[in-house]
This record gives sequence, structure tokens and C-alpha cells, in this order.
Amino acid sequence: MMPKHSSVVLVSGASSGIGRATVEYLASHGFHVFAGARDRRALEELSRIPNTTALRLDVTRPEEIRAARKMIEDKGMGLFGLVNNAGIVEVGPLMDLESASLRAQFEVNFFGIHELTKTFFPLLLQSQGRVVMISSDSGFFATPFAGPYCASKFALEGYSDSLRREITHHGVKVILIEPGPVATAIWGKAEKSIDPDKFPHSIFIKEAKALGEYSIAQGQRDALPPSAVAEAIYWALTSAKPRLRYLVAKKSWEYRLIKILPAYFVDRLVRKKIQQTIRIAKKMAAE
Repeated sequence: MMPKHSSVVLVSGASSGIGRATVEYLASHGFHVFAGARDRRALEELSRIPNTTALRLDVTRPEEIRAARKMIEDKGMGLFGLVNNAGIVEVGPLMDLESASLRAQFEVNFFGIHELTKTFFPLLLQSQGRVVMISSDSGFFATPFAGPYCASKFALEGYSDSLRREITHHGVKVILIEPGPVATAIWGKAEKSIDPDKFPHSIFIKEAKALGEYSIAQGQRDALPPSAVAEAIYWALTSAKPRLRYLVAKKSWEYRLIKILPAYFVDRLVRKKIQQTIRIAKKMAAE
């Protein structure tokens, strides 16, 4: 019989998208899930999912992280898995962005993850459990005009590799999930962020707008359902020997190719894509 704590998992950023799908998937496959979210309505909805305990959790607030740990400890169930899913997206030309935008990005996508992982590590050490990091294809393929988001995911990948090499021999595994486009509300948020009025004097706005609109349209077309990522997270938590990275995307071969191509060649492909999207945008505007 498996110990009780082996089926208990905490998921951050559980209000919607990948987080919500992960809670539902894990809860329906034998886990008890502590679902962390900030929004009151989302917490009420999460609390109605069987085998789920909703808890208020803003990863930028250490007091809420500590309170979440106390709540889980008080339940006496232990903790086997931590799914670091909370994240936000900041986009725009890097040379036009204020430093505050990058700091806001890293507060959630990097420092919040560190604070959460560090706080819950003693429980994971006790259970010989697992840390599952939700990265992105943007964690190995940096796209133009999504610099803050890409930088935060690149940082997460490096952080996760270092963490894995530090703690694996203590029995705690670290696994990265790298989703490609996923059908979530993030596309609508990104679309609103690419607003020429935010950068009225930018020399990059024509390229940024054209590439942003193209990327959003392509992403929505190629997007997988959040449940596909949730399933990968399930295998990361349950496999006896999980992979170090799970790439979840329709065209995974393209991403694998990007990982091995020389950077100058990838740069050339990206430049051609920008020029192509500008031509398409001009043609559509003229029609």
C-alpha cells in the first residue's frame, strides 16, 4: 500500500488554464490536490472539485506561502508533489519596456517559484517527492518582443537544472514541463499587451505588432488543450523514472530541431518570419 502522502500534491496558479486542468486531472486520478489561487471566485469553484482543497495563494506574498504550508501540515497528509504553475506574461520591445515590467515578470515567474519551492522543500524531502516546474517552449526558444517572459522561463530552466543537481541525491526529483501553444486565456492577455498606444514612439512597433498578431493566430491554431499538459504532469508525478523534461506540443520535431540548430541560423529564420509577417500585414491592410 502506498503511503498517504504519496498522493498529495500542491498546484499553484490553479484558477484557470493549465493549473485548473491539472487540478481536475490529478483529482480524478487518485490524488488529493491542494489548489492554490488568488481569485475568490476561482477558489469557490476549485473547492467544489472532489478530492480538492482550495487555498488562497499568491506566490509573491511570502505570508500566504507560509500560511499554505501550515494549512497542509495541519491536515496531516504530508506532501508528495509541488507543481509550480503560477505565471504571468509581459511582452513588448525590450528597448521600450521599463525595468518595472521585467521585475513584475520575475517576481511571479521566478522569485515566487523559488519562495514556494524553498518553503515546501522540507515536506518534499520527508516524502522523497517531486517538484514539477511548468516552463515553456519560451524556455529554450527566445522569440522577439516576448523578452521578459522568455527571460523568466530561461531563468527557470537554469534554476531547475541547478536545483535538480543539488537535491536529486537526497531523493527529491525535479522535472520540467515545456508546453508549446496551449488553449488558455494567455493568448487574449498577450493580444491586449501588444498595443501600439503603449509604445507611441517605438521604432519596433510595426514589427512587434505584426509578429505578435501572427504568433497569436498561429498559437491559437496549433494550441493543445490544457488537459494535454495536465496528463504530462501526471506522468511526471507517477512514473518510476520520469524524464527530466517533457515537451508538450503538436509540432515537437520543430522544437527539437531548434534546440540543435546554430543560433545564427535560428536568427536568420526568425528575421525572415518577421519580414514575412510585415508583408502579410501590409497586404491585409490594403485589402
